[in-house]
Amino acid sequence: MGQGSFGDCVVKVFVVIGLGQFGKHVALSLQDGGGEVLAIDQDERRVESIKDDVHQAVCMNATDLEALRAVGAAKAQTAVVAVGENDLEAGVVACAALSDLGVAHIIVRAANELQARILERVGATEVVYPERQMGEHIARSILMSGVIEQVTLSTGQMVAQVRMRRDLVGRTLKDAQLRQRFSINVIGIQRKHQYVDDNGVNQWEETLDGNPNPDEVIQEDDVVIVVGSQAQIELIARND
Repeated sequence: MGQGSFGDCVVKVFVVIGLGQFGKHVALSLQDGGGEVLAIDQDERRVESIKDDVHQAVCMNATDLEALRAVGAAKAQTAVVAVGENDLEAGVVACAALSDLGVAHIIVRAANELQARILERVGATEVVYPERQMGEHIARSILMSGVIEQVTLSTGQMVAQVRMRRDLVGRTLKDAQLRQRFSINVIGIQRKHQYVDDNGVNQWEETLDGNPNPDEVIQEDDVVIVVGSQAQIELIARND
């Protein structure tokens, strides 16, 4: 169980419980990413607003084990419980019901560590703090102005697009000694190049060097793609 089938294509099945802003965005993103989403909420207006954009949307009480079974929640491999952070009881009961149905991966929204511990005891396999994580992301973007985009890997390391701090600009990758000094690995450089088109107009194009030479000179407007810890990336990123 946990996968649907359309013709010869295997489709992952997801359940999203709670269709506030967070839950709705999760449901739409999973559906857009090729999943088959069962979206559930007790608020009929929320269900109506999403029903044409997901595989199935149901207005029901998600704390009812048999009701969840009847709508096919047991088919899902992953469920997201996105009920309001102030409704801990509903989150706990929904989480326990999904666990009883055999859903393998249950991701639950929580407001704090106490809620997280309670939810984990009733079956949550992963707890997320969307407000906290968004706040941290905004703070990092302010403090690390040289970091354009970043993704956290399962190892805890980050892949980031970085504009390098001023004292590293003009140096070669070899001279900058990013690996030796900062435990940073460079995996690519994005660079803009100016050219004249067939009409004699100056244009810009961006190229990606996915295997930069150690003798490549870091230029001021380069976007360097690196892998390393957040703390080390902060040390090499421009902050002005």
